[in-house]
Amino acid sequence: MTKTALVTGANKGIGYEIAKNLLQKGYTVLIGARDVERGEKAVASLTSFGDVHLQTIDVSKVEELPQIAREITENYPDFSLLVNNAGIPGDMSKSAWDFSISELQETHLTDFIGPYELSRSLLPILEKNKGQILNITIPIEPVSFFHPFAYMSAKAPLNILTKTWGIEFKEQQLPIEIFALMPGGVTTDLNNNLTGPGFKTPQVAAEIAVNLITDNVNRSGQVVNFDGTIANYD
Repeated sequence: MTKTALVTGANKGIGYEIAKNLLQKGYTVLIGARDVERGEKAVASLTSFGDVHLQTIDVSKVEELPQIAREITENYPDFSLLVNNAGIPGDMSKSAWDFSISELQETHLTDFIGPYELSRSLLPILEKNKGQILNITIPIEPVSFFHPFAYMSAKAPLNILTKTWGIEFKEQQLPIEIFALMPGGVTTDLNNNLTGPGFKTPQVAAEIAVNLITDNVNRSGQVVNFDGTIANYD
């Protein structure tokens, strides 16, 4: 049976490679992109891998997301996978107390509020099709070598969403799997293509993500490290 997936932020980086992997697995893939030109370019480069379409979407424009969800539901009745990949880090060089309220609001809108509203709006069709939600996330425990305040504070509630919805899906017997992946250090535009020990390519990160999506192991409510272990917040 054909399955359709939406990958947000899929015109480049990890999202683009996740989309490519899903196409190779036989999914119809909607390339979620804010910029139409960049989105169309990504779609054109992926057509040889399968059935791919552009879905113009800016997850920070939360008022538009319910209508987008309605259109996806109407146009793709086999929709069964949402990958919340789009995200912004904020200024990773700033001290934790130097952010303006508007800067924090922008980061939280893109990294949490938008994914929340998009996921919530797509719940009916995901329930109908026994679907999945994958949230791409980061560690939220500050350490000396990694503590970008806006980024971590915006991703922390996404991890809480993952865990809480997983519990409530089980309690209410909803046939939806939700989990999050921390892919670790990945060389992308988001970090100015930073490289170093332990960093991986977007292709490797995407392969990890799609293997978790398709291996038929239920990880609902879990935040998963790139090596398959479960994040522990105790």
